[in-house]
Amino acid sequence: MKAQYILIGLLLAAGCAQPRPSADTTGPATAPTERTTKTITLGVLDGVKAYGHLEYPGGGLASLSELLSNALVTDGNGGLEPRLASKLPSFDDGSIVLLPDGRMRTTWNLRPNVFWHDGAPFTAGDIAFAAEVRRDPELPSPDGGNAFRFFEQVDTPDPLTAVITWKTTYFKPLDLPLSELWPYPRHLLEDTYRVDKVAYRNLPYFTSDYVHLGAFRLVDWGMGETQVLERFDRYFLGAPRVDRIVIRAIPDTNTLLANLKSGAIDIAPEKTLPTDLALNLRNEWQQSGEGMVTQRQENWRYMLAQMNTEWGRPPDVGSDIRLRRGLYTGIDRDALRELALPGIPDTEADSFMPKNDPRAPIVGKPFARYRYDPAAASRDLADAGWQSAGGRLVSNGEQVQLAIRGSPTDQKEVSVIAQYWRSLGIEVVEEAVPPARQQDREYRAKFSGFEMQSREPGDKIVANFDSRRRPTAENGYVGSNPTSYVNPVIDRLVDRLSGTLDRQEQGLMLKEMGDILASDLPVLPTYFRVQLAAVVKGVRALDDYPNTIQARGLARNAHLWDRQ
Repeated sequence: MKAQYILIGLLLAAGCAQPRPSADTTGPATAPTERTTKTITLGVLDGVKAYGHLEYPGGGLASLSELLSNALVTDGNGGLEPRLASKLPSFDDGSIVLLPDGRMRTTWNLRPNVFWHDGAPFTAGDIAFAAEVRRDPELPSPDGGNAFRFFEQVDTPDPLTAVITWKTTYFKPLDLPLSELWPYPRHLLEDTYRVDKVAYRNLPYFTSDYVHLGAFRLVDWGMGETQVLERFDRYFLGAPRVDRIVIRAIPDTNTLLANLKSGAIDIAPEKTLPTDLALNLRNEWQQSGEGMVTQRQENWRYMLAQMNTEWGRPPDVGSDIRLRRGLYTGIDRDALRELALPGIPDTEADSFMPKNDPRAPIVGKPFARYRYDPAAASRDLADAGWQSAGGRLVSNGEQVQLAIRGSPTDQKEVSVIAQYWRSLGIEVVEEAVPPARQQDREYRAKFSGFEMQSREPGDKIVANFDSRRRPTAENGYVGSNPTSYVNPVIDRLVDRLSGTLDRQEQGLMLKEMGDILASDLPVLPTYFRVQLAAVVKGVRALDDYPNTIQARGLARNAHLWDRQ
């Protein structure tokens, strides 16, 4: 019984503060009336390679998935909200049950009258099929995921009920957004899936023929570069207020900004404009009234260290903690943070826990031990064999060379860090990931030195250090552990955390993980990232943009977007 009451508290916390839907977000869809066609155009940095869990969208696309797609739940302002589900499961009504043998069962009641874009009804069978696909080792997801690993089976006693049986008690059974369980239309995909997995992956469904459950449906794939979406009048939360959404890929950030300021595009979603450009735009628009730049605290920002000595150059960076420690204390993180996020508070990266997580005080600030100290940095590097020779660091008679890689929007930050390391005597090569290689898994896995990245913080971060999730040739370079870090203690803690319901115990496990990671430094944390998105005057969108770390869906209420 104790575990049951603990999980009740967890679930209440996850689902609390759910905002009441607006009066016009429910009810039957209405037919369009005679009026001017309303179009909203979004600019992103990268084209869509495919829809679904088999590809991770970059360049600002990840936060737009809910334009076309929906999951059982969505992230609301402060907690999870039911979406395809009619309500969140709970102990109160018996829809969550802890079984005597340690397993768990959650019963999801689905909304009636939900339709795929081709008009077919959405049913529990689609959820069961999606769960089967998600667990299929031949169809791995590049963004990892976690919950589906604990699924035992999904039963469908009727078309509007999906019952998930978990292999063990799982600490986040309600957290099933698109990233964890992407629904798929069984009537369109199952036949091919049963016969040929390769043919399944290559179905036009995932590109030009995509069909899902969102407020807008795909009508023009545009080779993934210029997509046209039209309103879906049978959307279960009500017909959208605009007729058309256009998504344009504009790889250059300055060109994207120019298009935004000229009115050629209406929205620049998060992860498109570099922070400095977005902050300058915010200041400009605050004076002119030509638009709005919104923000939210988001991911934990860090540099990945290549721990695979086969790929790392020089390989001893991955094997010698003194080198990683010296490189870390050779960076003025406070100055870097102020450069990246001038005047924005609460962005220190001394912990991977968001400040609003109740477990954060238990975890503490494990990375606070590292402060900018060039002298200490030089001592660590020398102790590890990187000796100074005429102002240059030399190892085995050769100049030490390191590469730092980042996306095009990271280049200012990459240049600053490179300069700190050059001042220590290291030759630094700055690399930008070409847009065409954003989804090249082997290329992304085999970075030689360091790569700038950021990840969702809190307990979600631990999967990024699970050695069983390393990218390898055998798994197609798919894995959520991009550093190839190996620590059996971390692996055991990951497993224990997943089955632990008590928040105090979770906090203690996360603290132990934090202390280990701060000692081993497979990543060099820099700051907590702030995401910024821009909307031009006359377009109503993102006014519910959450100021919380948990949010994942910029477009979750796109059916309410409008324009004058």
